[in-house]
Amino acid sequence: MSRPTLDFEQGTPRSREFDDNYYSPENGLEESRYVFIEGGGIVERIRRLTPGQTLVIAELGLGTALNLALIMQAWRAHKPDGARCHIIAIDKHPLSRGQLRAVNVHWLTLSKEIEALVARWPAPMAGCHRRPNVVEGLTVDFWWEDASDALDDLASFDQSWIDVWLLDGFTPSRNESMWGTQLLENVAILSRHHATLATFTASSHVRRALEQCGFTVSKRAGFGRKRECMRAEFNRYGEHSLPAKTALTVTPWDQPETQAAPAHCLVVGAGLAGSHVARKLAESGCTVTVLEQNTIASGGSTQAQGVIYTRPSHKHSSLSDFSLTAYGFSVDYHHQKFDQRELEPGVDGELSGYLQLSDESTLTRLKDAFDDEESPLKIVSREEASEIAGIDLEKPAQYFPDSGWLHPQGICAMLLKHPKISVIEGLGAITLESHGTTTWSARNIDNDIVAIADAAVITTAWQAVNDTRLSWLPVQPIRGQTSHIDSHGPLVAMKCTVCHEGYTPTAKMGQHCVGATYGLNDTTTDERPEDHETNLNQLRANLPSLPVLLSPQGPKGQASIRCATADYLPVAGPVPNETVFLATYDGLRHDRKRIIDAKQPSVAGLFVLTGLGSRGLTSAPLLAELLVSQMMNTPPPLPRYLSKAVSPARFLRRKLVKGLT
Repeated sequence: MSRPTLDFEQGTPRSREFDDNYYSPENGLEESRYVFIEGGGIVERIRRLTPGQTLVIAELGLGTALNLALIMQAWRAHKPDGARCHIIAIDKHPLSRGQLRAVNVHWLTLSKEIEALVARWPAPMAGCHRRPNVVEGLTVDFWWEDASDALDDLASFDQSWIDVWLLDGFTPSRNESMWGTQLLENVAILSRHHATLATFTASSHVRRALEQCGFTVSKRAGFGRKRECMRAEFNRYGEHSLPAKTALTVTPWDQPETQAAPAHCLVVGAGLAGSHVARKLAESGCTVTVLEQNTIASGGSTQAQGVIYTRPSHKHSSLSDFSLTAYGFSVDYHHQKFDQRELEPGVDGELSGYLQLSDESTLTRLKDAFDDEESPLKIVSREEASEIAGIDLEKPAQYFPDSGWLHPQGICAMLLKHPKISVIEGLGAITLESHGTTTWSARNIDNDIVAIADAAVITTAWQAVNDTRLSWLPVQPIRGQTSHIDSHGPLVAMKCTVCHEGYTPTAKMGQHCVGATYGLNDTTTDERPEDHETNLNQLRANLPSLPVLLSPQGPKGQASIRCATADYLPVAGPVPNETVFLATYDGLRHDRKRIIDAKQPSVAGLFVLTGLGSRGLTSAPLLAELLVSQMMNTPPPLPRYLSKAVSPARFLRRKLVKGLT
């Protein structure tokens, strides 16, 4: 995304592109407080919240984040116990961190909030970037996107989430697209009954458009020299009907009918996927029972060290866009856990960055695509990479300074430590049974019922297909063996994880977990000398300056089974009913672009998260956010095209359009 060009006139920031001030030269802080915080009735709404309720606020035109900082301050002061706040902040031209500090330097009473925002400010990549607990209990979705496109996307989910709107784009005469009729119709479509709206403008065009959409508009005295501003309240059942829904442009095969949010949920599997889902459900107020056939993190999450890894591309695609978005969420998430001392540095991980050794042609393409100073990766020379790593390297690299290695078992243990989560281990093969549309039970290997709840999530990697409702899911097991080598000689000086065809992290308690092999459709976990040799050969080939010093007995290590899909994207979402799905969308068999106005037939109360491959540490946190947003009917953390890209139903749709059924 392009950065705005700022001029400062007597300390007031002004947009060169729109030839307009970001806030009033008289007193921007008091203008925001009067027009938006008071006009939106935000403090009163916060105070009225009860435990379990969430206040959802959307701001069009985040700008200097002044309104956001004031909401954070109000939330700190007035939030009731057990309530939550969710802010959707949209801007097409996000400020840099340096600009964010510069435009807010005068507001000393907001310094704590501004610094919290600077620390969590996303990279300037298009899309939605979720940041949970910017203030305790307050989540921000930063949508770096044109406001019309962002609202079109949110409206396509066919739900109404918003309690308060702050319309704070540049003045309508200089920024017409921010105040268009279609945009304001989407504002209405996304509004809950009695949603309030505040804006600095008193434009008659905006007032009439809002009234036609079902808002009751009133004028207030403006701030300072401005004569008037507006406040509005939405009446979903008033004389003005809701705007007609935009005609479908695609078949909604990925969107099931809304289901009631579960109060108690079963999560099958206690690896990274299941642990993240359980924790997010618990934080959303749901009671969770985690069911594990063996022990916590005993499957693909058993390795001693793994990397928060991504593979950026100079071209947009669902795979590369999801990978980067998930990476940004994961590094932010884990930094917060270390900062809050829920994770122990050196034991549960070390976020000292990683280097991906690369060839010059790849780096040239990436350098052009990621040329912003706050991009998640930097392109570094061989000499720079060697300095960063603390060891001699023979190639230039991509440098990801915010990442590093994590201990998956430590992550799972941390996530499952929550008062609303209970874990039952040692169950053997687990069978889920549906009882109507609102009750699920689980049986252990002895056929005893061990738990009952009103929803269930399957997170058992490649074994998910053992459930007959998911037998059609094309996942495949991949064996991976790591080698544990003692830290000697130059390895002791390593300051940063180095990735090549495999990966070599900095030492954990005197050992490096080097890996990993790739054995497609191999589900055995025996330790093999030839796999150790493969790992060591990769290490020697990519880091020839390192003498690999081994004990006389040779390396030890561990094998575990990953789970991947044919398109390398993970799977997260409600489980479609295969038979009904294929019948409902049979028309796609002969015309893939045919519009069929029917939502996804799904198995009520059943969800799945699997197919994370070797990137569970990267993708599991964001996928849990996505899955739980679907279960709890809350705003999504991803744009629709990425939500579709990881939907389990995509495989059934492909069967139809390719004539494979």
